[in-house]
Amino acid sequence: MADEAENKKTELFDGGDDERFLLTSKAAIANVLVDLGKRPDILTAYFNQGHEYILTAVLAVMPERNLLVLDYGADEKLNQRLLEYGRAVCVTKHDNINIKFGCNILQRAKYQDRQALAASLPESLFRQQRREFFRVALPIVNAVKCYVPQPDGSEMVLHVADISCGGAGLVDPQRRFNPEVGTLLAGCRIVLPETGTLVLDLVVRNSFLQAQNDGNQVRRIGCAFAGLPLDKNAVIQRYIHRVQIEQKALQNRG
Repeated sequence: MADEAENKKTELFDGGDDERFLLTSKAAIANVLVDLGKRPDILTAYFNQGHEYILTAVLAVMPERNLLVLDYGADEKLNQRLLEYGRAVCVTKHDNINIKFGCNILQRAKYQDRQALAASLPESLFRQQRREFFRVALPIVNAVKCYVPQPDGSEMVLHVADISCGGAGLVDPQRRFNPEVGTLLAGCRIVLPETGTLVLDLVVRNSFLQAQNDGNQVRRIGCAFAGLPLDKNAVIQRYIHRVQIEQKALQNRG
């Protein structure tokens, strides 16, 4: 039993996860899942050691029956393989908070006259609910770019999805870049529009695939700044403030 528990923990967590954000209360887990079902947010359900996945969503949460109802995937063959495998790790982002949980897929089901998957409620759920620094999401159109030096002298061009004085969330739409957690990315260039170019070092904190609303996946790489000087910290603060003002003006016009 101890080995099985450790395997589940290994499957759910990677080196970038912080166990401070691990929920084990049944009520707290149910509340998070209910929130996921209100929109509903797209979940990527990985199985077969992460080699296969389906896109799904929370349809219903039934704590009294220890039951979670998930939407049926679009590919019947993948659904069948998931049912045969019997376990999935679901990953999503809700209100800019990373959420991840593992669950046992019990059987095919029906919910409100639609195909569904019945799963047991997860025994634990990772929810990164706090940040040391305020983080602002950046626009996808005309995305801010981060240029990461490569060993051959070239640069990997990534999009900056969000930024704070503590780090940045990078996106690789082509999924070509997958650094290990803990890797130091030295000499990166982040080009901030109407502000300037910052040259700084980044440390990889997490790396995972993230589903988009169109069904495609991108690689999301969370990074922390390494030894950020005060002058560069001030530049980032000013940039974040300007972006907030612009975003608020757009909301007021809308």
